[in-house]
Amino acid sequence: MPRIIRFVLAGGVATLVHVSVAWLVFNWLIRDSTVANVAAFVVANVVSFLLQTLWSFSSRPTVTRFLRFGTVSIGGFLIAALVPLLCGRQNLWLPTIAVVVCIPALSYVMHARWTFREA
Repeated sequence: MPRIIRFVLAGGVATLVHVSVAWLVFNWLIRDSTVANVAAFVVANVVSFLLQTLWSFSSRPTVTRFLRFGTVSIGGFLIAALVPLLCGRQNLWLPTIAVVVCIPALSYVMHARWTFREA
């Protein structure tokens, strides 16, 4: 199976983990969507790191890779937060489509060329 397909599937699993953790935290622990989504982001990011490292990129988990992975993830989050400002916050679909298409593509390139680059 091509690496890009594994990357997409692993991202889908991480997304399902995010939604599940957010739902569980919100409905069973703290009824605060910010807390639920921050907890879900952390858990999903660890799951994503492990899946992308071990399966998509067939690499070894290291602290350096984890820090690079986190940097790319936070960068993607910041870009996702800025896109509506650039596209216009009154429009839902343009920024949403831009984020859904651009963030995974940019993340894949950054991970392939930086996070999982063999020294």
